[in-house]
Amino acid sequence: GKRIGSRVLGHASPLPLLLGQSGAWVSMVRALAGVAAALFAASYADAQGQQKQKMEPPKWLSDDGKDLFNDIEGDANPHSDFACEAREKLLKHMAGKGDPGAADYRTRVLLGLGLCEVKKENWAIAKKRMDSAISEMNAPSEDFMLKNPNLAPIALTKQATDLMKKYEVTQAGTQLRRCREVLERNLKSVLKQVHTQMKQQQGDQVPPVDKFIEEIPGLGKSGQFLPMLMDQVPMLREGFGFMSVVENALDSLDKKVAVVDSSQKTKKMRLDVSKGKGKSGSLLYARSMFMEPIVPADRLAAAQELVEGGVAKALEAAAGSVDKAVTLIKRTKPASGCKDDLAAVCEKLGKIADIASNGFGETRIVVPKEGKKQALEVCTTNANVAIVLASKDGATLTVAGQDPMTLKAGEPVVYDYCLEASLEAAGKVPVLFAQAWHPEFAAVERTTELRSRSSSFGLSEDEVKAVTKVVNDHAKKAWEKSAKLWRATSEGLENMRQTLQNEDQQKAKAKEDADEAQRKADEAGDEERKKALEELEKKRAEKKKKDDEAEAKRLARKKQLEEEKANRDPWLNSPEVVEAEKKVEELKAERRDANAKLEFDLSTSLTKDISAAERALKSAIKKARKAYKKEQKGGASAGDASKKEKKTEKKEETKAGSSKGGEAEELKAKLEDLKKRKEAASEAENFKEAKKLKAEQKELEEKLKKLEL
Repeated sequence: GKRIGSRVLGHASPLPLLLGQSGAWVSMVRALAGVAAALFAASYADAQGQQKQKMEPPKWLSDDGKDLFNDIEGDANPHSDFACEAREKLLKHMAGKGDPGAADYRTRVLLGLGLCEVKKENWAIAKKRMDSAISEMNAPSEDFMLKNPNLAPIALTKQATDLMKKYEVTQAGTQLRRCREVLERNLKSVLKQVHTQMKQQQGDQVPPVDKFIEEIPGLGKSGQFLPMLMDQVPMLREGFGFMSVVENALDSLDKKVAVVDSSQKTKKMRLDVSKGKGKSGSLLYARSMFMEPIVPADRLAAAQELVEGGVAKALEAAAGSVDKAVTLIKRTKPASGCKDDLAAVCEKLGKIADIASNGFGETRIVVPKEGKKQALEVCTTNANVAIVLASKDGATLTVAGQDPMTLKAGEPVVYDYCLEASLEAAGKVPVLFAQAWHPEFAAVERTTELRSRSSSFGLSEDEVKAVTKVVNDHAKKAWEKSAKLWRATSEGLENMRQTLQNEDQQKAKAKEDADEAQRKADEAGDEERKKALEELEKKRAEKKKKDDEAEAKRLARKKQLEEEKANRDPWLNSPEVVEAEKKVEELKAERRDANAKLEFDLSTSLTKDISAAERALKSAIKKARKAYKKEQKGGASAGDASKKEKKTEKKEETKAGSSKGGEAEELKAKLEDLKKRKEAASEAENFKEAKKLKAEQKELEEKLKKLEL
């Protein structure tokens, strides 16, 4: 498995893998042998355990860019919302890089972004992304790309996005159906290459290639083989991811057609019975195909050819010899009715490619019984249209939901033969009933259906080659012209354009109204918020005013107390006292912070500092008071004041000593009591109590010593 990564994914440029250029194909074919060995060497169970392979990011990409690249490659859905968002970021990392292969990597990212926008139906942005991708590829022209099977899906998708901008749903549908067919052919080619290499490695153990191809409608998500191959061959992951986006877009476009064409749902229910299965049946439903119930003959090239090519005249000439219904062309081959007088009619019909190459139906002559309705067959595919051509006057065509229409000799009428229809005639009127390809059903679709349903149509290999050649030759000359003619004056298509445009305008108006309502709601909310903010500011201003008044009162009271204090004890205004008070307050503030932080050691240390500062404050106050009184009384008075002050201090000391003496006596009494109790405990051999009392005795003795100092 790792060998695949080194060979297939080791290219300097990812674009060859994406586009299928020859060099990449050679490398891929060589590496597919490793796929076979990884998947089928032992058993399918072992294969499922193989490591998933993915493209490696370029070395010149930044680390963030590489992470985004790997995220995209690792996503099981290449166009998930996550992958699309990652591509937007990755493109910025790749912008302006001139390294080898950088343009190819940007092309791959831009293509992925374009498909992401197709998935979201953002057609304008999708076209812009696809244009950028094509510009990075530096392709000569879109015509060049359309001729290259590996480049055609990119150009077709870009054209579809451009058409959807103009509400051309059926044209966009045609381009997307073409894109899908080309993608499927490319995937078949890859699978055949894979199968060839596997067979060389494992021989008859490898299932038939048809088993692989049968699983393509599952888009690699279901089946026995493709889910395993998807992990080992990233090219399949890219291709199936692209196809999945196209499939979803076609389903969306088909729903848009059904909005205008009420018969679309019925057609789909009856014809779309083989979706997800092989194209081997006789029924086909082509998505986003539109047709009015009755269409003027001048809009269908095949109907004009019936007249211009001489079929109408030949039918009129042979009408007299036709008595019953006969088949002229059946599944692209001349039928039993092509003889005698009708041989000329068959010869001229064979030159009308859209009729002669149509494998789904038959071209016959119907002869309604006089006075009775002759029911006409109903379609086996909506990719066909019916043409009726009366050999003479007298017949009437009735299509379900429409008024009866009188047929004129030699004038063809085109109608949607997926609707029930019938013929009536007043007499014997042979009517040619021909089935032709729908003008918007592309050549690649026609040849694909002819090849895949050849067994149902009873066509040999040579007959398939011949009829597909007719289809391709006609397409080169006239397909685009006939499709343009078909759409030119279509009222139904114009109605579809107007309906879809009106829907978009209504959505845009609804969005605009919603945005306007939101804007008004925001403005109303802004007004309410503004009022609430004004009210809040008002309350804050009132609170601030009250706080300012309270602070002013507090400051005034503080000033008053300071003045009273200054008048009462003027010495407290001494600079030394003020400085000492400030020191005490600072230390107390530090202790509060330490307590708040649970720093108890620091708090204890600060307590000692505070005690020392308080003693210094008392000393400063004492000195300031002495100095003040000395200054007030002069020398003698100062002496008397000093003596008086000394007496006062002596009294205070005596008082303090007396206080200390009383405390000492009290401690001595307690000490004597403790000693007696300790002796009693010792005599009673209560040593635990004695030890406790001894500790208390020691503590009291230390306190007593301090008092006696």
